[in-house]
Amino acid sequence: MVQESFQSEFLHEISNLGDMLDALGRIPGAMFMIKNCESRYIYMSRALSEAIHVVRSEEVVGKTDFDLFPRIIAEHFRQNDLLVIRDGRTLVNEIHATALLSGPTKWFLSSKFPLRNRANEIIGLLTINETYSQMIGHDSELDQLLPAIEHITLRFAEKINIADLAGLCGLSQSHFMRIFKRRIEMTAYAFLEQVRMHHAIHAVKHSRDSIASIAHGCGFYDHSSFVKRFRKVSGTTPLKYRRDYQSQFTQTPGFVLPEPEV
Repeated sequence: MVQESFQSEFLHEISNLGDMLDALGRIPGAMFMIKNCESRYIYMSRALSEAIHVVRSEEVVGKTDFDLFPRIIAEHFRQNDLLVIRDGRTLVNEIHATALLSGPTKWFLSSKFPLRNRANEIIGLLTINETYSQMIGHDSELDQLLPAIEHITLRFAEKINIADLAGLCGLSQSHFMRIFKRRIEMTAYAFLEQVRMHHAIHAVKHSRDSIASIAHGCGFYDHSSFVKRFRKVSGTTPLKYRRDYQSQFTQTPGFVLPEPEV
């Protein structure tokens, strides 16, 4: 098969593949994946595919993040990949939100390493992920932020302010904002909006609730502002996003589930 050839030819070129897979194999439930320089998936461990709700890990071979994730997440992953593939950098313990085109949002601690061939040329990258529950104990700054991350993740629909988040972490507001931006690579406000938008996208796809109801239920209290933000994230309006998604599962061309009134 073309897919198997694509995979085996790449894996044969990795100079330290045997040592790498042996090391990962000794980690119970190791979640890792391999991509080539085009950010196409070469390999995904079973534990990772199960964590992100991919039925068979072989199905991702040859695909990119744009085939699996909402555009804004895929673009972020691609920019991170380029830092490794183009610049040869190693990225360690970065927090990423993973929301598939189907399935709930997952939070991962992610590390990326360049992969080289026998001529020492970078030909891809290895990503190792840990789930949110495994994050505690990696570094002091991240440990300090976890109460705020958990609060945002669980109570995203409520009104949340920086003072409360800083208090949960036992930090001053200025210190909290400073280390949050440095460690998570975005502001706490941006992080909160990202969480809300992930849940909104999921609700738009999988419910018949009105767009206004979804917006309010995810913590967006201005409908027009929500629609603009949704378009920025997904490239289209919430209603069109729902129609396009639901049309994939209809038997009759042109038939989609009826839309509730906004």
